[in-house]
Formats: sequence, C-alpha cells, structure tokens
Amino acid sequence: MALDPSQMDVLKSFCALILCGHHEDVFQRCKECLENAADEYGGIPEVLYVLSGQDIDADDPFGNVADEDKQLVKPQYYLISSDAGAPALEDFFWFIENIKAARGLDFTVNEENFSDDDCIVEWLAELSAQLKDLSIVNFDGASEDYHFTIMNHDDCEKVMKLFERMTAHIDGYHYSSFVITSDFQG
Repeated sequence: MALDPSQMDVLKSFCALILCGHHEDVFQRCKECLENAADEYGGIPEVLYVLSGQDIDADDPFGNVADEDKQLVKPQYYLISSDAGAPALEDFFWFIENIKAARGLDFTVNEENFSDDDCIVEWLAELSAQLKDLSIVNFDGASEDYHFTIMNHDDCEKVMKLFERMTAHIDGYHYSSFVITSDFQG
C-alpha cells in the first residue's frame, strides 16, 4: 500500500526523532517496510527493527537479520530492540551507554541497584527511577520484544504522538507506545 504524503511526513518525523536527525536511506527503507507489509502488522515491527539496526538481510531466503555491515543504522545505538528474556545485564548497560552517546545524553547509572537475577522489566523500572529529566519510551512491536529509547520529555511526547499517527491506519493490530516508569511491570 502506497503511503500518502501525510503518512510519509509522519514516518519521516518519527524516524528523524528516533535517529536524532534525518537519514534518507533509513527513511526510504522504513517506507518500503510499510508499503510492502504482507501481514496484519502493517510493517511496523520491521520499521522498529530497521531503526534498532536489526534489519533483515534482503539476500537471505530465510529472512535472517543482516550482518552489521549491511545495517543502515548502527545496531543498538538509538533504539533498543530486545527480547523480553534477554539481554544479559552487562549488555543492558552497554545498550544504555550507546543510547547516551548517540543521543548526546548526560546521566549516570547507579549499577549497584541492578541485579543479574532480574530481567529487563526490573532493569527498565530501575533505570526509569534513576532518570531525572529524561524518559524511557517503549513502542509496541507486535511481539514480546521491547523497543525502547531514552529521550527528553518533550521529544518523548512528540515521538509517541507520531507513532500513534503512524499506526492509526493499520486494521489488523492496535499499536501503543508508553513511558516506562519506576513501577513498570512489563
């Protein structure tokens, strides 16, 4: 389904907010994902994976994730896509450091408040409690995966409204986005 000009503007703005600026090649790949969606999810999961640097390999007949050198976005830098059962705690900290660097954010994480015995749900709640002027925003990707990033409050509100508008035309699935707070339960 071809996107109308309004939908393209929303997608372009969404991608630019996630990636801290416009990247035409990434926008075009995300547009292609939406226009060529073959299921009731409307291409949204594919867009989120593209933006997190986990795009599929177009040359792979099994649709596996492309190697890092084929990704349009550096994996795990602006948007994190993580299975609910993963990652390891040290990987979680690495993701957060990458977001900080990519977005130019300045905050300190008290790593002593995190436990290897917990999972990403508890870690996100604890991280949220530690952030002062920033928010963690999560995007529903029609799976158990978490698709999240850290932004200032204003950008967080903007990107959630854009996500709502970007997914409004999809009939097969209702998408949502939300701010993760210290009482997050997953």
